Amino acid sequence: MQAKLTKIFKKAKYQPSPDLAFSILNKMVIHNKNMAKFKLWIGTFTGIASLITLIPVFQTLLTNLSHSGFYDYFSLIFSDSGLMFSYWKEFTLSLAESLPMTSIIFTLSLVFIFLLSFRYVMKQISRNQFISFGTLSA
Repeated sequence: MQAKLTKIFKKAKYQPSPDLAFSILNKMVIHNKNMAKFKLWIGTFTGIASLITLIPVFQTLLTNLSHSGFYDYFSLIFSDSGLMFSYWKEFTLSLAESLPMTSIIFTLSLVFIFLLSFRYVMKQISRNQFISFGTLSA
């Protein structure tokens, strides 16, 4: 019985096909190209979405700045500079207090997201990772 099992296991030894390594490498190249295209599309979509969203957020920032009285405090720099130099601590605190911080944070975060996605897309384009669509040939 033992000899028969040994014979069977020796006959059943797995021999991979000669083109197995090439096939695996070809699948890896295709997968990497597909992932690069996917990342490029995600970066492009994120950049466009943040740029489109930036327009109403920037308008909201301008509206909040005009309603908060920031322009009134800021105009004191040019109209009455002597008074501003006398009370510069109170003036800077009034300027800082009148800033609409949430609108500023939203605007700057969208600008940051747009710049990051633009940088990523430009890096992908400069590497030419998404342009070649072919596979490996034998």
